[in-house]
Amino acid sequence: MPVALRLIFLIMVGLPGEGPAAQASDVGAPDEDRAPVVIQGRQFTPDRTLLHQGRKARLVFTNLDSELHTFAPSGLFAGESFIIAGNGAPEFGPGGLKRVIIPPDGVAEISFTPATRGEYRYICDMPGHQMSALIIVE
Repeated sequence: MPVALRLIFLIMVGLPGEGPAAQASDVGAPDEDRAPVVIQGRQFTPDRTLLHQGRKARLVFTNLDSELHTFAPSGLFAGESFIIAGNGAPEFGPGGLKRVIIPPDGVAEISFTPATRGEYRYICDMPGHQMSALIIVE
């Protein structure tokens, strides 16, 4: 994606919120939390996202880097139904969703309704990337 298009995308999607956690917005459907996460420079931005228990949520991961990254959640989708869209490649294991591989200039959208409050860490588990962020469900 050319630099100008990336800049336009960031302006339209928005930059990370201020404070301890970026609030999910209501852009799109009025009954859905939409939480954009930008992947760039081997970082997830924002590094903390707030969702609401029992309210539909859509996590939108956009990889602006020129390398593969993953969204590898820990416990977030245990026993949950979810839908994955975009050009990310989901990988499943015995415990359910293991990770979503997101290609360069790729987008992965995950829609679900969080049922359990808590803090859920996610990482990029590509070798050497050492990226992590947090989803807070309240």
